[in-house]
Amino acid sequence: MSHQAVTWAMDNAPMLLTEKGKPDTTARTILQVLAEYAHADGTNARPSVMRIQYRTGFDRRTVQRALRRLQAAGLIVKAGTVGDCVNWTLRLKLRRPASDWDDLKAAEEAERAAAAERQRKSRARRVTETASVTGESVTNSASARHAVEERDVTHSASARHARNAARTFSDPPVESPENLGDGRRPGSGGKGSPAGRCAVPEGGGPTEDEVTAAAIGCVIAMMPHHLRDRLPSPVPSALTDEIRAELSRGLTMQQLIHRIGRRWVQHGYESDARSSEGPGILRPVGVAVALIRAGDCPAPRCDDGLDLDSGDLCRTCDREWEARALAAKEKARQFVHGALLAVVPDAEPASKPTYTPPPYRDRIAQIRAAVDADHAKERAGGITSPTRMFVENR
Repeated sequence: MSHQAVTWAMDNAPMLLTEKGKPDTTARTILQVLAEYAHADGTNARPSVMRIQYRTGFDRRTVQRALRRLQAAGLIVKAGTVGDCVNWTLRLKLRRPASDWDDLKAAEEAERAAAAERQRKSRARRVTETASVTGESVTNSASARHAVEERDVTHSASARHARNAARTFSDPPVESPENLGDGRRPGSGGKGSPAGRCAVPEGGGPTEDEVTAAAIGCVIAMMPHHLRDRLPSPVPSALTDEIRAELSRGLTMQQLIHRIGRRWVQHGYESDARSSEGPGILRPVGVAVALIRAGDCPAPRCDDGLDLDSGDLCRTCDREWEARALAAKEKARQFVHGALLAVVPDAEPASKPTYTPPPYRDRIAQIRAAVDADHAKERAGGITSPTRMFVENR
């Protein structure tokens, strides 16, 4: 994979537009796949259509139409075929005009200005709906704080009494109508009703849910881009719930990001994502959950065998590893012992043979028989028997 070609496809390649003037994201995605297979000079990009389908998820006709659009725009040139695959050459000399960045900045500023104008109109509408008074309308007032309420003190049903009665004016409210006294603000569509109000913290700062949501967004944003770009939008609740659970256990955002980066390399996901031969990342949500989820150690401050507070080895994991090592050693010893018994079954006999002397009577009979035999040999050949020689020498 050539980083130069990939950088060109992602940042510097001219942006194709559809018939409606929108960015052609399909063609751009396929161009990035071609850049991953190309050499540093943009040549020899020859992934098959099936390989492009596998990497992008588009159907065959969509891939073929996008390749034709890229070829018509001059971003890729056909340089023959290798087997059943077309050999494409990327024209790295074509550069994206600098005006595209200026257009994006202008569109962003216009969007911000439109959002500010909508917010201003919404606030003005809330002030107008809240600052209505009895008798006269004061909607033209610059602030609802200056709105003065007038009332009839006679409370008479007679029109004559109401016409001749003196009118009194109440003091202006101390708080702005935008603040309803209990920390809530009226909503634009609720006309001051409880359903149209939203809770605001007393100090005006972010709530705990907002802080947690921001932390979850930061963790997802700091994931490896090979995985982050393949996550669905919106992010599934299984992933956000797993991040929230780890944060609630006491892990900081930095510790969780460090865990994700370490497991991404150690578990081989990075090599799978960068390899052009393997299947790549097939289940991005499952991989993301596996990178975030806590290990099997029951210790709450254990992070893959390390204590988060001290940085040393987790004692619980250390004891478990020792127990597993002893169990494996005992299992291996039993296996070797069983193998030896199978090969040499009599290597260790159950009992050793012992000598049992004959009875006393049998021994006496054997001695007498031996003496008689010696005497017979002496009489026959004139040879002194060993028994007699032994007796004479003594």
